[in-house]
Amino acid sequence: MAWDEQAYIDRVPVLGLSGVEDSLAYKVHEIEKHFHSRERWFGKSADQSGTDWNAPASGTGMPTLFRAISGNSDYGGDANDEAKVIGLGDSSISGKAMFDIHRIAISACSITTVFILRVIFGTGTMAAAITAGQYSEVMLRRNPGGGENHIMPIDLQIRRLTWGIDQVWIQMKSGTDNATVDFYVGLHEYAG
Repeated sequence: MAWDEQAYIDRVPVLGLSGVEDSLAYKVHEIEKHFHSRERWFGKSADQSGTDWNAPASGTGMPTLFRAISGNSDYGGDANDEAKVIGLGDSSISGKAMFDIHRIAISACSITTVFILRVIFGTGTMAAAITAGQYSEVMLRRNPGGGENHIMPIDLQIRRLTWGIDQVWIQMKSGTDNATVDFYVGLHEYAG
């Protein structure tokens, strides 16, 4: 690529070496934006029937916990078994166009066995995003000794997404049908 050609990072045109995907400058640029962004925490909005699915933890009082429900050795398949985390009506702090779900904090879990959380992201339906492989997974196990009273953030890996374009859902999978996990999500926001 010539120095004056235009490339793209996260759908935004850029010039120069930082626009060359997988170059050292590109990677350093991405790492800098990730570590020097801000982190915000969210819970579930009061009415998830529309496109506004979350409530910032910085508002008045504590937000309602998200909840995901498992199927029998599968991800929950009934309507509303998934947690609707980021909808098209949710928005950032002014000036931030992009985000990534960076952490999750488990508050309660109905089982003490291993379970999997799947973080799904996409511009269409949840089913279409799963078919397209647009998800990341993390395996967890609640402390059977009662450590659930101590919320410990767990890091997640997910690509950067765009406010108002991308949506996020979280599903749970365990060996117990109708097991539940309650959690908050933390995200990083970027100017673009």
